[in-house]
Amino acid sequence: MTRRGRLWRCAWVAVWLGWVWMGSAWSGQAVPASVATPVCAPSEGVSLQTVVPGVAVVHGQWPALAGATWTPERPARLATTVVLGLRSGSGSGREVTVVDPGPTRRVGQALKNTLLCQWQARVTGLVNTHAHAEQVLANSAFRLPVRALPGTARAMQKRCAACQAALREDLGAQAMQGTRIVLPSHTLHDGQSLQAGGRLWQVIEMPQAHTESDLVLWSRGTRDGQRQDGGVHKGEAMEPGIVLAGGLVDGRWPVLAQGRVLGWLQALDRLQAMQPDWLIGQHVVAGPQQVLPVLQRQRDYLCGLLGHAWRRLEQGQSESEGVQGLSVPAHWPAPEAKDAPAWRQQHLFNQLRAWREAELLWLERQAWPASCGSVPDVAR
Repeated sequence: MTRRGRLWRCAWVAVWLGWVWMGSAWSGQAVPASVATPVCAPSEGVSLQTVVPGVAVVHGQWPALAGATWTPERPARLATTVVLGLRSGSGSGREVTVVDPGPTRRVGQALKNTLLCQWQARVTGLVNTHAHAEQVLANSAFRLPVRALPGTARAMQKRCAACQAALREDLGAQAMQGTRIVLPSHTLHDGQSLQAGGRLWQVIEMPQAHTESDLVLWSRGTRDGQRQDGGVHKGEAMEPGIVLAGGLVDGRWPVLAQGRVLGWLQALDRLQAMQPDWLIGQHVVAGPQQVLPVLQRQRDYLCGLLGHAWRRLEQGQSESEGVQGLSVPAHWPAPEAKDAPAWRQQHLFNQLRAWREAELLWLERQAWPASCGSVPDVAR
């Protein structure tokens, strides 16, 4: 047989096999698992915690990062991801939205495989709440358009290359394999409504807070006879109000990098005014009776940064003098002993960032933030 004849024969065999496979699928016959689903490796299984029906979280150290390299001085790149749309007993073919998929492609792939293998759920929506590498670089595991606020998209375009390099240095090449930058292509706007996971979410922008632009998703639920859309419900099951706070509330430790203390305090006040039944932040899920204490803890830390700088300025100290011997707050110890060096380093960084704002308040005698109580009293 000539070379051309062999090529034609191979082509016809390929076409015939394709028709056989499609015919099997159309006729209801089983499709081999290797074709229909990904390989479900137990080592990459991701444990999802259901918060309320239709809302689940994954936070802590991802199993897929097991190959990463760590040093005591560097914080582990931990992130909380929210999955909207998972409801037990809802059958196959579920479509879910992922909010902040994580730090690497391997992490995103592990989540995607778990959702498909264990829940028969397909990821059809992807949202980034703010421009930090731990939250957004797993975008590359999903061939989906990413939605974010305009400020987040601009910040990602500006910083993601440097963040990716820093993450590679922290985690190592193996953990970062296949991770590439995928920027948001669909814009969310403050006040917009977003349907995801069977709930209606209000898009709220918190500018100059944890970062330059932080996205909050707020679902009012049904309470006091009111539906999410503002109508009156009759005999409908009540749903709790839930707010996705992104990096504005952190149960591990706060990171003040690109944002501002005063803007962050204002954001916390706005979150409290919503009176949510549930709050999901980074490394924290707060339910009824827990939301206010969690918000107050975050507020106390930020006010502490301003108060420390104010007192040192009143005593005539410079910035470098004011952070000498700085220790972490007693009410916010390191999560684990091994994390203490990284937390001390982050707290020092936060204090230096806050010093600039406190110094401006002090020099210009601007109003002290009401949420921080009275102006610090300095004994002379």
